[in-house]
Amino acid sequence: MTKKSTSFTIRDVAREANVSVATVSRYINHNGSVSAETGERLEKVMTEFQFVPHSGARQLATRKTHLIGLLLTNMHNDFFMPMLNGVESAVRENGYNLIVATYLAKPNSDDNRSPIGPHNTDGMVIFANSLLDKQLKQLYKKNFPVVLMHRTAPEGLPIPSVTVENKTSTTRMIDHLIEVHGKRQSDCLATRSA
Repeated sequence: MTKKSTSFTIRDVAREANVSVATVSRYINHNGSVSAETGERLEKVMTEFQFVPHSGARQLATRKTHLIGLLLTNMHNDFFMPMLNGVESAVRENGYNLIVATYLAKPNSDDNRSPIGPHNTDGMVIFANSLLDKQLKQLYKKNFPVVLMHRTAPEGLPIPSVTVENKTSTTRMIDHLIEVHGKRQSDCLATRSA
């Protein structure tokens, strides 16, 4: 029996199970067929040698982190918890985990590296003005999946966004005050000065 080691690698698993490294990789990453017999043999070897796949190596091999980033400017009011719960629920339902970071890009800074992005997530939800337009343009050029929340995309970029439609709602409220309650601008001014 081979001595157990903390540096037991995927190559060691392949050698002990008498299969190729590609077969071990397919089995670990669930991205190809492996016979039941081979799967049992691999499980036995991995258990015996306490092999745990290195998440960083797996990410390099598959180019997937199974993480979605949520970038916020802050989390200091009651608006964020329900929003965060909704985003987390949708992310989890789709087989991903969520990383949340607070960050506010500075327009005149030379160093605007976001704590989350293509280097550690598979996509991002970006709230309000967390990133500058030029940063969004860079992400778009890289074909990195982004959804904007509570902001629209820079001119000419078809980045999807989720916003509150304020203009129609405001117009309807004003129309209601005028049509149903007979309110006029002079009524509002008089109320303010009182």
